[in-house]
Amino acid sequence: MAWDPETYREKREKVLGIRKRGIPFGSLAAVVSLVILLGFAFVSVPGAVSYLSTRHLDDAIYKLTGNSVWEGALVAEVRQIDGVKAAEQDTHGTRLVVTFDRRAVNPSAFDILFRQKDLDTALLNRISHRQRQNTLKAEKESERETL
Repeated sequence: MAWDPETYREKREKVLGIRKRGIPFGSLAAVVSLVILLGFAFVSVPGAVSYLSTRHLDDAIYKLTGNSVWEGALVAEVRQIDGVKAAEQDTHGTRLVVTFDRRAVNPSAFDILFRQKDLDTALLNRISHRQRQNTLKAEKESERETL
């Protein structure tokens, strides 16, 4: 039977006064890696979830000719169309912003509704919902800078 140094390691270390101190390198590396990965997840996951939830949304901005104000009943009726996530008026009430899922509905459905109501409307713009949100955010930032 060969002599096994591992069997008597603790006794030797006790006699020689060798003490184990600190955290083993493997444990420290694992903790640091975990902190880095959790930090990366904390930063990137909310953005990814936000993108996935809004990637199919578009905004259509309509205006009534003659600068008249949109009726509340008509805005509520637009909200009832399948695929429409939101319909809101701008601050002056002259523009209507319709947020819709482009897979389910097309702006032509809104045009048909407006024609049925004998309204003369103009589609001012159709943009991605995320692009519009970024534009609104940038406008709000620029307003704060000028004040």
